[in-house]
Amino acid sequence: MSKVTIEKQNFVYLNSQKYPDVTCIGINTGKFKGVVYKYGNVTLGEPSEKNGLPFKFSYDILDTNGLKKSQFDEEFFTLIGDILVEIIDEQAGKNDGTIEQHNRENDPIQPNNE
Repeated sequence: MSKVTIEKQNFVYLNSQKYPDVTCIGINTGKFKGVVYKYGNVTLGEPSEKNGLPFKFSYDILDTNGLKKSQFDEEFFTLIGDILVEIIDEQAGKNDGTIEQHNRENDPIQPNNE
């Protein structure tokens, strides 16, 4: 795994030769420090008054950093859910409630208006 320059307080983005088309996440604080994982499918769950509009997601732990499987409990799931929300907020908006629009036409990588 090689570290990319984008660094956050609780996590870093990582690239891996094993998963060249996927950006992995490395946790760099707390009891899960050193754990590396990647997200799978991310979808919106059913809205509710209690939980708003929850995300449903799958993930794969790529490096446990020596932690046992039993240690990956609800606390871990909540942490990576919070990280996912932070990533989506970062990718989708400008922290002012707006979403930056990109016209990608036939190119999934490069928008036409940049």
